[in-house]
Amino acid sequence: MLDKTIRAEVLQYINNHHLTQSQFSERANINAGSFSRLLNQNKPFSMNQLDGITRAMGMQEDHFYTRFVGECFTLTAPDWRRLRPFIIRCAEVKRLDCIQLILSNLLDNTAYGTLIFDVAEELFHNRYNEAAALLYEGVGVIEKYQHSERLALCRYRLFLISLSNDLNQNLKAAVLFEPYANRLVESDQLEAIKHLAHIYISLNEWHKVYELSEEMFRLASIQYELSLHTKRKDSEDKQPVRPYYFYMLYARLLQTAVYEQYEDYQKALEYTLMYTDADQWIQDSSDEATTIIKQFNEFSKANQYLYQLLAGNLDILPDYIEHIASHPEEIFSGICHIVKTANKFDINIDAILDRFQEHIPYRTYNSAFGEYNKPIKAEEYASFLTNLGMYQIQRDRAKGIDLLLEGLEFAGSIGSVHNMIRSLTLFNQYRGWANSEQLQMFNNLNNEVYRSYEKIPLVPFSS
Repeated sequence: MLDKTIRAEVLQYINNHHLTQSQFSERANINAGSFSRLLNQNKPFSMNQLDGITRAMGMQEDHFYTRFVGECFTLTAPDWRRLRPFIIRCAEVKRLDCIQLILSNLLDNTAYGTLIFDVAEELFHNRYNEAAALLYEGVGVIEKYQHSERLALCRYRLFLISLSNDLNQNLKAAVLFEPYANRLVESDQLEAIKHLAHIYISLNEWHKVYELSEEMFRLASIQYELSLHTKRKDSEDKQPVRPYYFYMLYARLLQTAVYEQYEDYQKALEYTLMYTDADQWIQDSSDEATTIIKQFNEFSKANQYLYQLLAGNLDILPDYIEHIASHPEEIFSGICHIVKTANKFDINIDAILDRFQEHIPYRTYNSAFGEYNKPIKAEEYASFLTNLGMYQIQRDRAKGIDLLLEGLEFAGSIGSVHNMIRSLTLFNQYRGWANSEQLQMFNNLNNEVYRSYEKIPLVPFSS
């Protein structure tokens, strides 16, 4: 039950300030006749009228918002022409509580599913993610017993909105979304699979990465072949974020990374060749195609050096160094692999580390396709600190111990269980070399990691 209607408060304001209705309507930029009728009608104001009244009274923009929601449902039947602009305004001023109030009154009526979804899409594309998430959740409630494409798209949007630098939060988001992925149209499926693969890369779940990359290649191949034969550009045919052939190439790139992790460098080299010279089969002469082909050729060249190096061909190290030096965006990843190689084959890379010192601090990087995935780069950096600690501990014990501690702290900050365990294990292996200050820091970090680990939810992987 509303204590006082907006109309009653407006009238009280007019009386208290000794104004005529005409004077107030002029302040509110509302036609005097229209304002008089509004005061005599028992229905909610429009959004524009409410804005004008609030300004005229010198109130905060959202002063009447909670009461406005109540009046939209108590004074008259819900009117979407009134509710839609109000929801958008609430998103803009972060009155999520009012959006929740509106949804609580609408979710029993399935007729509102499409209307709510359309506004959610508008807010999502305008980056009002928190408000959009509430609306997508609302559509999910309305359509929870349906196996609709729209429900799948809602779950996909919620998945994207929830992604962060917290690896465990990302895992939870992936597990909740994955059952809906195959209900999306193929153009959305491909990008969704890419995001899922990125999450499992950051979590070192390489079997999942391989499964997803196989599905990505299968779907993209089918759609690319269809696109060559149909040549249709109908508006009803939704296009993916990138051309279908991009996902074919990207799937092969993911598979090389899987075989790298399995230390099957011969297989990794074979897959590397699958995304080389794609201009031989891609039937597209656009600038975008040229950029994609060039970038994958560069990936291929770097990886051919890399997998020979990791397989033990150390003579190729100078060529690999000069290659990454000419591609600044690849230098940090290159250093990570060089440190890994140094530990594997016990070689000295001090001069290389000195040469590329400015590229070692953690930062984000871009390729021709935009910014690299942040959680993957963060996981890579956590692994790098541990590997560099292993390298340095044989040369400078104190420096090596400090790097292991730094790696443990960074892994804890992003929720990387894999690297937390690695750092903890290595420190305990060399703890006899640590001084009292380092031991105290380790104990503090160990306690923080333990508390963080207790908060990590047990989330089962989908098959």
